[in-house]
Amino acid sequence: MMSYVSVYENKTPRAKGVIMAGAVHAVIVAGVIAMPGIEIPDKFPGTIIAIPVPAQKPPEPVIEDKQPEVKMAPQTRQTVPDKPIADVKPFPITPVPTYSDFGNAAGSGGAGYEIPFDAIKVAPDPVVVDARLNTRYANQFQPAYPPGQLRLEREAEVSVRVLVGRDGRVKQVELIDSPHEDFWNATRKQALKNWRFSPATRDGKPFESWMTLKVRFEINS
Repeated sequence: MMSYVSVYENKTPRAKGVIMAGAVHAVIVAGVIAMPGIEIPDKFPGTIIAIPVPAQKPPEPVIEDKQPEVKMAPQTRQTVPDKPIADVKPFPITPVPTYSDFGNAAGSGGAGYEIPFDAIKVAPDPVVVDARLNTRYANQFQPAYPPGQLRLEREAEVSVRVLVGRDGRVKQVELIDSPHEDFWNATRKQALKNWRFSPATRDGKPFESWMTLKVRFEINS
């Protein structure tokens, strides 16, 4: 019976080598994953060979050329000499009279202004007199009683508006109220033919005007 005894040297691995090997593996795996169209099998049957890739140096910084400083020339401010002011004569101011000046017109120390009352004339209100019945024709005022209404013994009161002309005659008659057409026709006929008035006047001059009148139709027993 034979026995073999193997004695291995117990050596500690260097830290720098381990780090470099791990970095190289990580770079290779990342490059393979990023490549399109390559499928990574669940179990790779071959041998993985690690190839060290030198790290790229960072690009050197670009140093821009320093621009020369431009110095601005100092600006000088130009002043315009003031023009001489022409002589301006003061505008004459006329004093405005006050109420006290008018009150002292009689000579009590005021300026002596007088109000020309004669120049101010106020037109008086016109004198207007309304039209009225001419008493000389009072007996012609009552119209004739309508025969049909008299047989029926009907009484009535008629209200009318009349336009009195400047000559005192009735120029137009308008009906306001009447219980029957017969009473209205009798009143209108009498007014246009026989009624006489003293026309309305304005400052003594006659003018046309409207009047409202009532006519009673009564049966005397």
